[in-house]
Amino acid sequence: MKKQVTVIGLLLVMAMVLTGCSWNDIKAKFIGEDTAATGSAVSLTDYDPDDYVTLGEYKGVEVDCTVSDEEIQAEIDELIDANKTNKKIKKGKCKKGQTVNIDYVGKLNGKAFDNGSATDTNIELGKSGYIDGFDDGVIGMKVGQKKDLNLTFPSDYHEESLAGKDVVFTVTLNYIQGKEITPEFNDALVKKATEYKTTDEFKQKTREELSNKKKDSAGSTAMDIAEKNSTFKSIPEELKASCRSQMDSYYRYTATSYGFADLNAFLQASGMSETAYQTELSNNAETLAKTWLMTFAIAKKENIVITDEDIKKEIDAIVTQNAAAGADEAALRDQFKAIYGDTITLEEYYRIQLMNTQVIELLSNNAKIKA
Repeated sequence: MKKQVTVIGLLLVMAMVLTGCSWNDIKAKFIGEDTAATGSAVSLTDYDPDDYVTLGEYKGVEVDCTVSDEEIQAEIDELIDANKTNKKIKKGKCKKGQTVNIDYVGKLNGKAFDNGSATDTNIELGKSGYIDGFDDGVIGMKVGQKKDLNLTFPSDYHEESLAGKDVVFTVTLNYIQGKEITPEFNDALVKKATEYKTTDEFKQKTREELSNKKKDSAGSTAMDIAEKNSTFKSIPEELKASCRSQMDSYYRYTATSYGFADLNAFLQASGMSETAYQTELSNNAETLAKTWLMTFAIAKKENIVITDEDIKKEIDAIVTQNAAAGADEAALRDQFKAIYGDTITLEEYYRIQLMNTQVIELLSNNAKIKA
């Protein structure tokens, strides 16, 4: 059982948008004891962006929204992969290394416990990740057989109510997965798996959808192009340090929200070393600082100004949107501090968000769309 991010937390956790990175792009440093980093909060208004960046072409850049045959083929491949099936072997005994489909019910003192039951679940015997003894207990079962597994949760299990407890899992083996069956891309598959009727219709509609997605993100694409067209003279070290602390704090908070409480355990699971994480974090902090400076430079040139009143209205809007969940400004600020610590103020966070939104809108409205 894993701690969930609150509604306000979901609204605040926007670092991926700011950095342009996904959760898997930066397998961050996850620790449980302290989820709020400390650091000196800085403001973009402390800098004159002209001292650090020389803007290149940013207004009226060409944004290619055409869709290649390779992109269409990738969508076709994804459709095929999503509809691969396995032959169901419905007799015989299962062996280690095989993938089996099971139902199970976990009980503690005769009562089913939370998140301890599932149906129609596939596991690879020997690599399921379930508690010790589970896979070994299933190995050798016959298809259709029901069996009780008497097991014990580890003493350090993350769910305290189960740690060290004796439980019983009643497992039913539904079938053993056999050879994978790959479907052909034809009208029958399209009609079965999509809202379209023919392969031609699927290709046409997919091309239109992909093109529209590119058009919808034209502002962000133009921003990337503008950044490549710009020249950065230098990046303030204190700004890079602040960006680094913000991302570090955000990733640690998110990790603990998803149940990770130990750095070494997560790094082992992700295959990422502490050194690699620190390097990645530094690289992305520099990228984020450059993006912020360029955004500020464009805003300055285009006379885009975010006032304190604008920021207050945005904060009030967030609180209003979440009033039903019991949100107020104090709760918003507490949640923000839990995520970012002292690395950035709430006002600066929304100043950057609002500035970024207006700059991207400007670039989108002026982009030359190639469709």
